[in-house]
Amino acid sequence: MLMISQLSANQKINEEHFLVKKVDKKTARNGNNYYDLELNDSTGVIIGRIWDNALPACNFEIGKVIEVSGQTDEYNGKLSLIINACQIVNGEDIANFKTVIPTMVFDLETVGDKFEELDQQQQDYLFNTLEKYEEDKEKSKKRTALYAIFGKICAAGCYNPDKKQGITIVIGEKKLCPEKNNFTYIVVKNEKELLEKFWELASKVQRFVTFNGNNFDIPYLIIRSGINRVKIPFEIKKYSQNFIDLEDRLKQNGKPFKLEMLCRVFGIDDPKDKGVTGAEVSNLFYQKKFQQIADYVTRDAVATAELYQIWREYLSGEI
Repeated sequence: MLMISQLSANQKINEEHFLVKKVDKKTARNGNNYYDLELNDSTGVIIGRIWDNALPACNFEIGKVIEVSGQTDEYNGKLSLIINACQIVNGEDIANFKTVIPTMVFDLETVGDKFEELDQQQQDYLFNTLEKYEEDKEKSKKRTALYAIFGKICAAGCYNPDKKQGITIVIGEKKLCPEKNNFTYIVVKNEKELLEKFWELASKVQRFVTFNGNNFDIPYLIIRSGINRVKIPFEIKKYSQNFIDLEDRLKQNGKPFKLEMLCRVFGIDDPKDKGVTGAEVSNLFYQKKFQQIADYVTRDAVATAELYQIWREYLSGEI
């Protein structure tokens, strides 16, 4: 079987199998109709074009595997496939033809500066700007971890949902034992090392999945990377298909649900069931309970990944 990643220009194709993911009917300048088919296999995507003279020899349908004969063509450096004939193939498992996009599901945990250690200007800014609608000032004092100018990232749980393997990076003092046997824990000395390791991992994938990442995780990463002078290795395009924020995708009436509530209704283990929440991470950090932080962020990453798998398979509209 010839794979899409192996194709080159002016190559003859004979009875190769591809999945049809999208069909666009178009009209040429001469008024004749033609079709562009988005064809997939596990290694990539290519556009297959059927001109009007080949239409009688072609049978295709979105979501079906077709057997294709034709020849590749290259224009402006972009490879396509001119289809002479194609027929639907029954009995093929379309899961084998889905392109695997290298994906990282991630979650961050942050620790805030102690309120008493902020200078007067910083304290006033926290109370009067960032937390101006909170009447309970004692609560505001405990929320420094929410703001990248008053906190830092102390742990990052990173998970590959296709390989079902993960890496958790955590600031700590000694080697930690992973709670889940498909995870590796990396202990670093400070936030700069954590960020460098995170971006090293991120540079190897194409899709990023978060829960509330557009509002929290991604801006936090950007600001803290700048403060630590750690270079981000690629352009971040929020709200694209390569940055999936499940909180945004699963809103109702414009209102987001909490992750633990979605876990409950979707039958996913609640990452907070073991008694740790994000609000407690700062206290755990100052108590040097790094193991608990690492375990918690790992559970969050896995729960987010399981929710992503449900969204991708049933809710995303992807074939």
